[in-house]
Amino acid sequence: MRYHPFQIDPATQADGEEYLAYCKRRWGGDGWTHSMRQMGKREGADYAKWVTWPNTTHAGRLLLLAEKHGLGDEVIGILYRYCYEEGQNVSLREVVARCAKEAGVPDGEAYVYSDAGLLELSQQLRQATVNGKRVKAAPTFNLTVNGATHDFSGAQDTERWQSMLEACVQMLTGD
Repeated sequence: MRYHPFQIDPATQADGEEYLAYCKRRWGGDGWTHSMRQMGKREGADYAKWVTWPNTTHAGRLLLLAEKHGLGDEVIGILYRYCYEEGQNVSLREVVARCAKEAGVPDGEAYVYSDAGLLELSQQLRQATVNGKRVKAAPTFNLTVNGATHDFSGAQDTERWQSMLEACVQMLTGD
């Protein structure tokens, strides 16, 4: 799996915003998160302390560096835990630098405290497409089996993943 940076709202304040205030301003409330939270709770990630709507600039830069070292999974997992389960503000350099250290990203802490990677991040965000279609949600997945490409977005529960993977196995084996 490869990860690419994405920003849901590039206009989010640099230091992030209080979660509920942001959701009220942007969508009139956070009702859209209720099904995601319920699904997450069943999967062991209940978004229990999601208190900040993050600006993901520094997290995105770290992700680009981490991917170069094969550490994208580690960084994503730590950032998600920090943001959604521990209530940390992943907009802040010091939090993202702590993630870099925990994930073992070579020179990650210094990278986060610098402005390195801003141009690369900007280019990646402008090119956020899957099969020529603009990415509009995070996460967005692209799965190719026997030359057939399937795109889907949003968090998926275990049953949905299992169903999709079983369909892929069927395509591969012809069963």
